[in-house]
Amino acid sequence: MAVKKENAELDSAAARCRPIELITENGFSIVRPSESDGPKRAPEGTYVFMVSDPEGSELEITVGIDQKAVNEVTLRSRGRISSESSYWICCAERHLAEYLWENNNYPPDGKLRVEQLTPEDLNLAIRWETN
Repeated sequence: MAVKKENAELDSAAARCRPIELITENGFSIVRPSESDGPKRAPEGTYVFMVSDPEGSELEITVGIDQKAVNEVTLRSRGRISSESSYWICCAERHLAEYLWENNNYPPDGKLRVEQLTPEDLNLAIRWETN
């Protein structure tokens, strides 16, 4: 019985250290480096991801979100979603995954800019909790 408890504790510790990996339908893997290495300094409204293609090549991708989009969501949510909300990294990750799926390739120069929000982004903002 003690062995099972010890294994469960090891599995639990490993799960806490392992970052969440999002895999697109066409085999790209997206990881938030901040979850495994601690926060990585990036300009406000910019999010960094490590992306692997189906062959295993890795590239750091930066996703920037236009300030107009941030202002729109802040206004529509009546301030409930601020520019510091975790909503934005989720939004950036969704746009990156969509780009990888539609283009089957990395964004040019490893950068993607979100200038306009989709109806899905706005629906997610409506349901987003503040915690």
